[in-house]
Amino acid sequence: MAINGVETVTFGVSEAGTLTQFFEDFGLGKPRAAKYGADFATPEGSNVQVRTHDDPALPPQFLPGDGPREVIWGVTNDETLDRIEAELKRDRDVTRDASNTLHTVDPNGIRIGFRRFERKPIPEFHSVENSVSKPARWNTPRHWYERAAPKTIQHVVFTILDIDSAVDFYVGRLQFRVSDVSRQRGIFLRAEGRHEHHNLFFAHKEKGFHHIAFGVDSVDELMAGANYMERRGWKAGAGLGRHRISSVLYYYFKAPTGGEIEYAADTDYLDDSWQPKVWGPRYGNQHWLGHVSEANMTPPTPDVEPIPSPMPRFSEL
Repeated sequence: MAINGVETVTFGVSEAGTLTQFFEDFGLGKPRAAKYGADFATPEGSNVQVRTHDDPALPPQFLPGDGPREVIWGVTNDETLDRIEAELKRDRDVTRDASNTLHTVDPNGIRIGFRRFERKPIPEFHSVENSVSKPARWNTPRHWYERAAPKTIQHVVFTILDIDSAVDFYVGRLQFRVSDVSRQRGIFLRAEGRHEHHNLFFAHKEKGFHHIAFGVDSVDELMAGANYMERRGWKAGAGLGRHRISSVLYYYFKAPTGGEIEYAADTDYLDDSWQPKVWGPRYGNQHWLGHVSEANMTPPTPDVEPIPSPMPRFSEL
C-alpha cells in the first residue's frame, strides 16, 4: 500500500495552444483534445492536463498567473486511498469526487490529490556502451534518436519557505522517504512506492513553481530531444549537466507557464537501505555542466556527509 508517483499534473493557462505545442514538441505525443484544452499521457500512464482558466472544473489557483493548478499522486489500491483520506481529514478539508479522487491542500498551500494509479510496464531498452577498456558493442552502431519520447513523470519541484512543515507532512503523514538534503537549498523526497532518487523536491525560496522532470532512457535520447526543442524555437533554461545529488543527467527548457520542464536520464535508484546525506549546495548541484559560467570556474570543494539520526530540522543541517 503506497503512493507510487505522480499520476497527473494539471496546468491552468490563459490560452491552451502554446503550452500544448510545447509539450507536443517536448515528446509527449499527440494531444487528446479536451473542451478547455488538451491531455497528454506518458507510456507509464501518468498524465499532463492543459486547461484554460475558464474551465469550471479547474482547481483554484495556488500561484498567480499561468502554471500548475494541482498535482495528483497515484496510489496502489483503495485501502491506501482510504487511509490517506482518514489521516488528512484530521486537520484539513479533503473531498472525494465522482472519479474517486481525493483533493486537498498541503501545508504550504500547494493543491494535491490522490487516486488509484496502475502504472503500465515500460518496454525494456538496453543500450550497450563501449568503454575504452572493455568494448561490448561490435559491428553495430548505437541506436539513433530523432527526438525524445519521455516515459515517465519522474519528479515535480516547488519552491517554499517552510521546508520543515513539508517534511512533517510528506514524510510523517504520507510515508515519503528523505533521499538527500542540499544544505540551505532544499530537500529531496521519494514516494514510498517508487525508486527513483526523488519524486518531489522542495527548494528553499519564496513559494513558486520550479520544474517538472520527465524520464528518458539515455543521454542520447535527452540530447536528441533538446536539439529538436531548440530547432522548434523553445529556449533552454539551465541547459545540460549532471547533478552529483541523484546523479541525474538533465536538460531544462523554459516553460511557457514560467518555471522549467526537464529531460532527466540515468538517475540513481534507491530502496530503504539508502543512507541519506547532506550536501554542500555547490558540490551537490553539479558534477559537470554543458557550459561553465564564470561563477563556476572554481570547482566546488567536496562537501557531503551522512544525515544524523534522528534527522534534525532543515534549518539545523
